[in-house]
Amino acid sequence: MMLGWRARIGQIRPATAIEGAEEWRSVAPTGVAFADARTIVPRVDAEGLREMMGQVLEASRQLATAKVDLIVQCGAPGTFIPGLGTDEKVTDEIKAETGIPAITMMRATVDALRAVGATSVAVGSIYTDEVNEALRAYLTAVGFEVPVMEGLQMTDPYEASVHDADSAYRLGRRLHRAAPDADALLISCGTYRTFEILPYLEMDTGRPVVTSNQASLWSALRTLGLRDEIPQLGRLGRLT
Repeated sequence: MMLGWRARIGQIRPATAIEGAEEWRSVAPTGVAFADARTIVPRVDAEGLREMMGQVLEASRQLATAKVDLIVQCGAPGTFIPGLGTDEKVTDEIKAETGIPAITMMRATVDALRAVGATSVAVGSIYTDEVNEALRAYLTAVGFEVPVMEGLQMTDPYEASVHDADSAYRLGRRLHRAAPDADALLISCGTYRTFEILPYLEMDTGRPVVTSNQASLWSALRTLGLRDEIPQLGRLGRLT
């Protein structure tokens, strides 16, 4: 039987982001396979992310040769820094270039937050304050309140790779202590490992948790009409 007999999903990720791709594979439903294409991100700042986004169409053309059913642009800051309208522009360009539908990590994150019923969101990330302020502006513009935000001040994209999942757990607990009334927690960065701790962070805070990598996989599956429940993805993974 051919790999990806239910769905073949293409993912465009920063070249340093091994963790995000492997998290997807670790929980992949039966019959779902992934093809990878990579972009170079010199720094996690506005200039470095513009360079990353300049490589997206070439990466899409590579994925098209694998006959994927959907292309996922991973790297949320690449669309939230330029602001509203960028997600649609990117997905439209990918579709025009390849004929394949596409989603973005940031749009998937917004959809996931809405799916869990959040209106106020405590936000943690690996990003600098400057990048976080762009994320706050984006989330506010689409209707969320952001009572607290904490960034780990990383600019080297590889640095997120060396943080174990317990780092994300501790970040989430700090967010909840700082904003206990927030409807949900958001942890932003597709390289920052979270799958191992998601059910425990939700259990220990009593709040739904959305993360970049979790939301984009959930959205990709739902976009393709696959309704598998994935317990490792927390509450979101049970929503169809």
